[in-house]
Amino acid sequence: MAARLTEVVIESADPAAAARFWAAALGWEVKEYLPGHVPWMSSSGDPAQHDLKLVFVAAPASRPARNRLYVNPSGADQADEIARLCGLGATRPESAGTTPWVGLVDPGGTELTILPNRLD
Repeated sequence: MAARLTEVVIESADPAAAARFWAAALGWEVKEYLPGHVPWMSSSGDPAQHDLKLVFVAAPASRPARNRLYVNPSGADQADEIARLCGLGATRPESAGTTPWVGLVDPGGTELTILPNRLD
């Protein structure tokens, strides 16, 4: 039997802020496994469902690696999606060079890249 992807865990300097950002970005609702602990979300909002869950945990201060997510805005205009995510609290650091993708940082410090819509 093949493994099934059930959760994507996102380490963040501020898990609650990151969860609120991603909930707004995806139109999902932040849930908690226990009150005051481990924010998570999914499209259904039901922990018993087998849909993909995003789980937000505190990043260890000593960990030097950075998280990166690559997001394809599927059906959305790249510039519109960047403006929308920045309006939700993402920031756009200065970047060198010209690439078809644009780097952002969510409020919890996770880097994300908005790819051009591949369906165009």
